[in-house]
Amino acid sequence: MKPSLPTVLRSLTQSWVGGLWLLALALAAYFWLLPAPPVDAPGVRWLSAQRLWMHDVSGAVLADQPVPVSLPDSWKPAGLQAAGVGRYRLDFEVSDEVVRKAKREPWSLRIDYLNCVHTIWLNGELLHSTLPRPGWLGLPAPSLIDVPGRLLQAGRNSLEIEIQAVQQGGMSPAVLAPKAQLQHDHVMLRLLTRDALIVLNLIWIAFSLFVVLLWWMRRQEAAAGLFGLLVLVGGLRNCRYFITADLGLSVGAESWLYFLAHVLTACLQGWFVMALVERHLSWFNRALWAVVIGFPLLGLLALPFDPDLRLTRGYLQGALIFTLPPSIWLMGQWVLREGLRSSMHAGLAVGWAALLVAGVHDFIFGRVIGLVNFNHWMGWMIPLASPSFVLMVVQRVVKAFNDIEEANQQLEHKVEVRTRELAAANAAKSHFLASASHDLRQPVAAIGLITDLLRVQVTDPKVRGLADRLTRAVRSMESLLKGLLDLSRLDSGTVEVQRQRVQLQTLLDAVASHEAEAARQKGLQLRVRRTHAIAWTDPVLLEQVLRNLVGNAIRHTQQGGVLVGVRHRGGPAGVWEVQVWDTGPGIRPEDQPRIFEAFVQLGNPGRERSQGLGLGLAIVQRAAHLLQHPLRVQSQVGRGSCFTVSLPSASQTIGTASAAPPNSEPARLDGRRVLVVEDDEALGESLVLWLRSWGLDAVAGRSLGWVRAQAPQHWDMVVSDHRLPDGNGRDVIGHLRRHQPGLPGLIITGDTSPQQLAELAASGLPVLHKPFRAEDLRDLLSQGMSRSSPPSAR
Repeated sequence: MKPSLPTVLRSLTQSWVGGLWLLALALAAYFWLLPAPPVDAPGVRWLSAQRLWMHDVSGAVLADQPVPVSLPDSWKPAGLQAAGVGRYRLDFEVSDEVVRKAKREPWSLRIDYLNCVHTIWLNGELLHSTLPRPGWLGLPAPSLIDVPGRLLQAGRNSLEIEIQAVQQGGMSPAVLAPKAQLQHDHVMLRLLTRDALIVLNLIWIAFSLFVVLLWWMRRQEAAAGLFGLLVLVGGLRNCRYFITADLGLSVGAESWLYFLAHVLTACLQGWFVMALVERHLSWFNRALWAVVIGFPLLGLLALPFDPDLRLTRGYLQGALIFTLPPSIWLMGQWVLREGLRSSMHAGLAVGWAALLVAGVHDFIFGRVIGLVNFNHWMGWMIPLASPSFVLMVVQRVVKAFNDIEEANQQLEHKVEVRTRELAAANAAKSHFLASASHDLRQPVAAIGLITDLLRVQVTDPKVRGLADRLTRAVRSMESLLKGLLDLSRLDSGTVEVQRQRVQLQTLLDAVASHEAEAARQKGLQLRVRRTHAIAWTDPVLLEQVLRNLVGNAIRHTQQGGVLVGVRHRGGPAGVWEVQVWDTGPGIRPEDQPRIFEAFVQLGNPGRERSQGLGLGLAIVQRAAHLLQHPLRVQSQVGRGSCFTVSLPSASQTIGTASAAPPNSEPARLDGRRVLVVEDDEALGESLVLWLRSWGLDAVAGRSLGWVRAQAPQHWDMVVSDHRLPDGNGRDVIGHLRRHQPGLPGLIITGDTSPQQLAELAASGLPVLHKPFRAEDLRDLLSQGMSRSSPPSAR
């Protein structure tokens, strides 16, 4: 829907009110500070003014006869060229009193519009000169020139002024008075018409450079960037207007640079308008490119024939006016179509309009009419039009920071929500795995015990073969569940590290003995180099680490062998490095971090069970971290791998290594009474069958309530499942110990949750994790009963 005209006007009013107030305040301050025209001191009377002669830049005479003039005198309105060299003669009278005062106090000559390139003679003596070099042309500027009293004479005096002008040739009236009377107003006039404008334009030039750089890095800010370029070029041109120093440039070079600045500002305003209204006119864009490239080239080509480019600039700069109608049409259509959507767009439009008006004003009065005493508007319009530009940039920067903060807050919220979701999912996964693991361990434990019992009792070779195959399958399931249990225990923080001085050779022999059969079946050579090393470590956890490393090496090596060795690093108090070398396929560098993740198996997409379950190295990494033993891997594809575990050294003396405590004599199991409490019927029956096969008197119960309902009696040991329908194994053992203190107890469990494992570790009771081998159960029974009383009477 197109906005109505009242809506547009209301938007304009609301958007421009700040700019109008700023403009009104600036103009009020300017006219309030602008000093009144100076007046001569009493006793000074100007008699006549003449333009003696004039010639152009090349030296061609334009006028050689004195012509009376009235000041201010502008050359171009008088039918002369605006650029060139001319001389004036001003006659005046001073009284005797003026001469006496001039010899006692400083007097000055004030000319508000005098070309900055000039030479002045008073009564035939040189009074002042800007030391003009040939070809240096300047613009009018306020001048205050000291007049020595000795040069004045009572009566008639003659003042001759020669000027060199690039444009606006001519001069304004001269005033003679004490310096103290003229200096304050002169300083204010120069400040308002020169110095302040230079400072303000330099400030905006610096800021525009920042915005142009912002546009360079963020190309979608085309309107802001083009406005910044417009301010940059216009500011540089303005500064050159008001700087009266000789920059050492030739007439042609300086004139061409002025011309280039005008061409750039004309074209930049066109591109800025198209970017602001977001409408691209192809023909207008091509025309602007033709102008911005073609006009400066024409100026360069014209220099040999038009040294000061007076004629060239007169024609071509006039042609630049034709770049304005398309811009004005686009801006008007945009305002009527969409209105000013924001104060930023309104401000930029106001700034463009102000620069446009100022440019037209300066062109008409400075170049077309050529008045010597007019002030450039462009010098003020850039500082006055640029606050909206600053507001726009500040708004963009603030918006960018706000967007970043909002994005960060949204990201933090998303991370927080995602973290909660992941925590909930992880808790659900852990609960599921714990429950599934417990539920799986129950039947697997029962099957394992039954198959072991079957292998013992079966004598038929065919049935025995089937039992062996069943046993291997059960062993595979038990291996998976055992790996999961090891990971859970290491992750739960329930494993207590028991560091001691360990003789590594004994531990390596145990590992080699355990893995020798697997190596023999694959035709591999398993070698362990002898060592005298003694390390400070936990022997149980270290053995678990080395068993997994050696087992993993054997599984992934098809030919060659596995070597286990120990090296010493870092002097007597250094470390021992246990290394496991293999001749397997090797591991690519990018895959090496992944091999320590659970269930990751490289090169086994079909999950061949012969290559393991993908848990061994995950257990190794967690155990090594718990032991604080650095672990690293080196591998070369096609050559093999080397896993290194670094252990702190304990001593160089083998004889001081602590020896394992001697095993107690196994207790006799015959006739002992054992209570089995297991809620799983199949597992309970399997336990009872094994216990009875060992000569034990086994009685089975299924709950804590059943135990409490029994009359007190003597037991040699109690074996209880930890998770019961109405309690747990610790409650069962606690209840029985109230009637029989010191009763040995054993907990069997399929729990893998960290909380349950921590509670069991804190209880101090021996724990047997499901699934387990019958031999493990017998060992724990024997250990427990070795500390109990002899068999009870039956």
